[in-house]
Amino acid sequence: MSDTKRQATPMARLREAGARIVVTGAAGGIGSGIVERLLADGWRVLALDLTPASLEGLRARIGADDRLAVADLDVSSADAVERCAEDLAGRGVAVAGLVNAAGILQDAVPLLEMDLDHQRKVWDVNYFGAFHCTKWFGAMMAGNGGGAIVNITSINELRPLPLHAYAPSKVALGALTRLSAGELGAKSIRVNAVAPGFTRTPALQAKMDSGKRDARVLEKASAMGRLVEIEEIASVVGFLISDNASGVSGASIPVDAGWLTTSHWMNFGDLLAAGSANGEDTA
Repeated sequence: MSDTKRQATPMARLREAGARIVVTGAAGGIGSGIVERLLADGWRVLALDLTPASLEGLRARIGADDRLAVADLDVSSADAVERCAEDLAGRGVAVAGLVNAAGILQDAVPLLEMDLDHQRKVWDVNYFGAFHCTKWFGAMMAGNGGGAIVNITSINELRPLPLHAYAPSKVALGALTRLSAGELGAKSIRVNAVAPGFTRTPALQAKMDSGKRDARVLEKASAMGRLVEIEEIASVVGFLISDNASGVSGASIPVDAGWLTTSHWMNFGDLLAAGSANGEDTA
């Protein structure tokens, strides 16, 4: 690899120098999986979440050494994010990457019954939280000579489901990914998104246990006939953070067990029935 190439892809150098990856929503199902993956990849991680109790639970589950630092942060507050970044800079902490995994889920509610306050709360975290973090931690990366940002969007970014706050916020986050990739590339900062499908998180498991979601229906709608596992999301994030993705920026990668490719096939029952008749498993 040439010296020019090394300068254009600084992640390994930054990791060896002890720079950290900031992960928001770090105590959540997907967020905690990402933290574990980045630690396994040799990174130092700053795990951010809303409450100290959730972060202590994360630390207890992972049992990491001093490579894992934690701090409570409300990403919806621009002032709080700015103070966090300034505190890190003041203590000489280098930031090499950012994973915007903080997000608020939403139950399916008819559009005409949608509560505006809840709509704003979802946007404040899902979109504006990522915007604030990209602005302030991205500035720190620019000062370090580069870095990588990964936004956790959703299949809703690519095919909105009837979630009238959550889906538009994820579409907007996908747009922010591409816009910031176009601008920050000149500063050697890559920006990409991972769009999870129906993932076996504690939140989804709770919905399935309560009867709000049917696992069999979700599985049948995917090409691979199953849900996505948290580790599968985390592995793609790890790839996008690493120099293995040195030429990838502005991309949104679905990790959905093929849901986007085949969920619309449910409209063609005759084709699915033909597959079953030929001895193929369409479940």
